[in-house]
Amino acid sequence: MRRGSILAGDRRISSVLWSRFALRHWRQEPGLTALLVGILALGVAVFLAVRLANKAAVSGFSLFTESVAGESDFLIRSPAGPLGVGILRDLRRASGTDAVGLFPVLEVPAVDAKNPEGAILRLVGADLVALQNAANDGGSAAGSGPSLTAEESGEVVLGREDMGFVGEAFARARNLEPGDEYSLLVNDRPVPITVQGILQENPTRPAVPDNLILMDLPGLQKLVEEEGALSRVEIRVPLGAERGRVLERTRLAYSQLAERKDLIMETPEDRKSSVTRMSAAFRMNLTILSGLALVVGVYLIMQAMEAAVVKRRAEIAILRALGVTPRQIRRAWLLESLVLGAAGAAVGILLGRLLATGLVGAIARTVDTMYHQTTTSSVTLGWGEVLFSLSFGIAASVVAGFLPAREAAATPPAQAVRQGVQGGGLALLRKKGVGLTLLVVGIACAWLPPFQTSGGTLVPAGGYLAAIVLVVSLSILVGILFTPLSGLLGGREGDPMRRYAASQLRRPGGRHRLTAAGLAVAVGMSAAMGILVASFEHTLTSWIGQLLKADIYVAAAGSSSAAGEGTISPETWRRLGNLRGVAGMDKLRRYTITVEEREVFLAGSDYHGDARRRPQLVWLDAPDEPGPEALRGEEGSIPLAWISEPFARRLEAGKGDVVEFPTPAGTKSARVAGVYADYGNEFGTILLSRHHTSRWFQDDSVSRIAVYLEGGKDAEKVLETIRGEFPALVSRTNARLRSESLRIFHQTFAVTYALEAIAVVIAVAGLGLAMTGLLLERKNELATLRSLGASRRSIARAAAWEGSALAAAGLAGGFAISFLLGWILIFVVNPQSFGWTLAYRIPWLSFAGLTAVTLAVAAAVAWAVGHRNANLRSDRED
Repeated sequence: MRRGSILAGDRRISSVLWSRFALRHWRQEPGLTALLVGILALGVAVFLAVRLANKAAVSGFSLFTESVAGESDFLIRSPAGPLGVGILRDLRRASGTDAVGLFPVLEVPAVDAKNPEGAILRLVGADLVALQNAANDGGSAAGSGPSLTAEESGEVVLGREDMGFVGEAFARARNLEPGDEYSLLVNDRPVPITVQGILQENPTRPAVPDNLILMDLPGLQKLVEEEGALSRVEIRVPLGAERGRVLERTRLAYSQLAERKDLIMETPEDRKSSVTRMSAAFRMNLTILSGLALVVGVYLIMQAMEAAVVKRRAEIAILRALGVTPRQIRRAWLLESLVLGAAGAAVGILLGRLLATGLVGAIARTVDTMYHQTTTSSVTLGWGEVLFSLSFGIAASVVAGFLPAREAAATPPAQAVRQGVQGGGLALLRKKGVGLTLLVVGIACAWLPPFQTSGGTLVPAGGYLAAIVLVVSLSILVGILFTPLSGLLGGREGDPMRRYAASQLRRPGGRHRLTAAGLAVAVGMSAAMGILVASFEHTLTSWIGQLLKADIYVAAAGSSSAAGEGTISPETWRRLGNLRGVAGMDKLRRYTITVEEREVFLAGSDYHGDARRRPQLVWLDAPDEPGPEALRGEEGSIPLAWISEPFARRLEAGKGDVVEFPTPAGTKSARVAGVYADYGNEFGTILLSRHHTSRWFQDDSVSRIAVYLEGGKDAEKVLETIRGEFPALVSRTNARLRSESLRIFHQTFAVTYALEAIAVVIAVAGLGLAMTGLLLERKNELATLRSLGASRRSIARAAAWEGSALAAAGLAGGFAISFLLGWILIFVVNPQSFGWTLAYRIPWLSFAGLTAVTLAVAAAVAWAVGHRNANLRSDRED
């Protein structure tokens, strides 16, 4: 009975504390409450938005046949080049008497003829009869929609190279109806396609992608002049009592066949996982950076709650004198933090959903350009993300409120009534020895090797750990700056208010240290990202300058994306070379191959004879003979190859090593003659002479051409001629290609710029809250200054000097953090995640602007806070 009474009493006390102690202050200061909720909401929103956009970009990859006939059980593909149609006969023989469905598929990239540099479309050729039967057997909505095989409008669909089916979203976006003609660019020629029908959506299957054009397989093979070629064969075991046993027999038989013929057999989920794993490092680093706003927000919540402790100190003393226990007071503060966290997270979820809609486009474009094709243009918010965001926001707020709650509960009543007591902050921030120790530990962590996940993704765990430890270390060490700053600010003579401000820094309290640490973390992370962007931009600009030596660059339509594999036929590139004014061409043919279960590029190149105008590769390990003639080698000897840095890092290969790779002519090998820097992709590239690749792949087409003009020829005029003669090709001058490359670069880092601004805004807001708490602690001092004749403007000026000094300490510490974090990002995280070596560059001009803006805003905020609190009397609270 007594225990029940105690619990009931605790609940009543908690209810009174909530309504009279917390809720009353929230009502009195709605602006501050809204600010705290808003800051927390912003942190949760940014994190959730990036998470949703990343998820959408990944989920946008799918096998295009799934939306028409459902998911297959297995698929067979070649590690290099297309499959031959003869594989179907081998698969039939291997399956014996089992009824196994085989669905041969050919995929070809294309683009809208009206927008050659727009999103890539996919022409998918499939056995329409087999797909229709599978769709009907599975109860697909396709069966009740347009027929894939029948005659419509008096025309036969099967075998036609000028007819296709599109999804509802595709037709709606382009105002197409059955019977309309749609113009495409396929490889190096325009192709008209008649829309034969609209594929209806099936709620039980993935949505029909808005870039899919489904054709009959023989028709697409004729269209691209690749008769007998297949991208893959999808395999499906029908439903039935024997499905389990047939599935296992099929798996064993086909895996043995794939091993004998050096093919790849995998499930659709394996394929999706391997493709989306390509962008895993990019998405992971973006997610970690997106937590910046919330990390800095934790500092702000902590400062605000500590300021609230000061404001309510007299109330806390009264409550303690009336018998309220420290535990009950601590619980009340934590409850207040929890409610703030829940409110901020709820608002953040709504805001994050809106932000994600804007972010998904930028992230999807980057993923599409650098990694794999994604068809996503929208995001979905599931209950998992909602619960995660709520937990994340509440946890951050409770962590931020823990120290103020402990201080409020531990302060004795007599001390609580006294004003001018400096407390608060983290005790850890006073321990310089710990800071120095952590500095050494953080630098040591940076040398730890990366951790490799089961999927093969390298995680720079040592780099991330080093970053965290170094941030904590310099947050502690920033406190040593107060003494020299107080000396610079005070001097022997001058403004008394400035000397008063200097005296406060001479004996800094916990809140001084916490405020400077919070600002240092925000500035440090923001400036570190600035160093990363500046280093990347400088490196990329230098690389482009050395690589782009030609006058005009020509590519097949859609080649700007990693998924683009368009080609220029021998007839076309020979005609291009014979144009008036063209002095010579460099030609490149790139293939996607699989080496050690990793997607890499195999590239064959031809170089123009004039060595003075050739692209100059940036060598990390230069070959003994840097000229491209050395790559051709002698007949019968092992070819020489240059490999890119990402390939060297991912496959642990170097100069002198022999690398093996698959080709349609069997496994080939090449000796590495040099390693060069490549910032165009993260896959990794093996570069050889096209003399070898054209024989191995039986292919004389090219992917890209660099055109050199005769002396005195106007590049713009020749460009007009090329566009007139070859309208299906994408042509740019040297200047335009450089500009486009930098545009894509800035698009990739667009999210980073927003995160930088958010971090600094939150930190300056935290400075204002900290100054409020500091001035409230000094009510007696302020009253004394007023009685001695100090005006409100004078006290505001003193607060501005103090706030500026705090900002200066935070900026100095922040820049120190940024230099170390920048070093880790560039020399540890970036090489381990992406395989790129960057030149370290500090954007001094941007840093000067950041310093000026931060100091000016900090002084203005502190002045406003000082002016507002200058009239406080020692016998009452504001």
